[in-house]
Amino acid sequence: MESAATGFVFSLSSDQLSGIVKGFDRLTGEPIEPEMEDPEVVAARQEQEKRRKDKHRRMEADRERMRQQIRNKYNLKKKDEAREQEIAGRIAGNRKTPEQVALETLHAEEDESLMTAINDTFEKAKNTVASACTTVKNVVSLWKT
Repeated sequence: MESAATGFVFSLSSDQLSGIVKGFDRLTGEPIEPEMEDPEVVAARQEQEKRRKDKHRRMEADRERMRQQIRNKYNLKKKDEAREQEIAGRIAGNRKTPEQVALETLHAEEDESLMTAINDTFEKAKNTVASACTTVKNVVSLWKT
């Protein structure tokens, strides 16, 4: 029995064994000492994070310069970020204001009245041509007789 327990302990890895020991410490109520990192490691990690953030800031500044050059080359204007934020959460885009709706209705009515006027003019021209054709047919039929 004793050899089985010894074999079990030897088969555990050091991480598993340390986990079991910490578990026993929690059961006994003794405080677990936090593992302190080496101050040099902490300083190196902070320096690395600072360099990473600085690199990303420079890359974004370069991208923005490139975007601005393209805008200048093609005479484009920068998009209004506020408008993009308004539309971002909406599936159908922004709703129209009452003024926009009234203006569109007015344009639709103007288009409809214009189409009606064009249709009326077309019908009058068609009737005139039809009556002229009928008159010509009658005259031609009189000449034949």
